[in-house]
Amino acid sequence: MRISLFIICLLTFGNLFSQVTIKEDPNVSRIMNAYETFNKEEPTVRGWRIQILTTNDRSNMEAGVKRFERLYPHIDFKWEHNPPYYQVRIGAYEKKAELEAFLLELKQEFPSAIPVQDDIQKTEILKFNAQ
Repeated sequence: MRISLFIICLLTFGNLFSQVTIKEDPNVSRIMNAYETFNKEEPTVRGWRIQILTTNDRSNMEAGVKRFERLYPHIDFKWEHNPPYYQVRIGAYEKKAELEAFLLELKQEFPSAIPVQDDIQKTEILKFNAQ
């Protein structure tokens, strides 16, 4: 008896909710369309990486990269030469708070590791978070 009463109530309320229509203001629609278009056209976002090494000696950079690859073989890295420095960066984080726990772990092997802002491909953030 209780179950059939519950089902009747559920069907009655379900019909009430299915008749709700939402009319969006044309200005809201226009702004949302512009926002969506901009985000589809812009492939990068300002995000965060962890810079594990900065050195002006290429052989030190290569040794650091080998050590990182041995410790974290599943994590991609990038290195750049911004004369006179070689910089090794890892990760792709949208928010700084997302990298804090891993940064603490990395500092055990790479004490000079710091968070740095970078322009990051949106697809790279998605790929890194899936790892």
